[in-house]
Amino acid sequence: MTKDQFKNKLKARLRKRLKTQTFDQMTVGGSKMRFDMALAIDGYPFELPEGAEEKDYQPLLSQEQYMSGEYDDVINEVFSEARANAQKA
Repeated sequence: MTKDQFKNKLKARLRKRLKTQTFDQMTVGGSKMRFDMALAIDGYPFELPEGAEEKDYQPLLSQEQYMSGEYDDVINEVFSEARANAQKA
């Protein structure tokens, strides 16, 4: 997967999550780690929320890809944009 493809998938997933919860709720007060977990970038470590579709929580990257750091710039960019937008609201 290219970085652009990943970025599009990550942003689409973020938009979907923000339909049912705020950025602060999703990230438990703005935590980058919780952001990564909430978007199931390399898997979702919790029980799925009630009514959630399993496909919306499938990993976007393998754990190897996530841990490689190759996509960190994209993840950080999307996180920063989401945090900035939440602060404007």
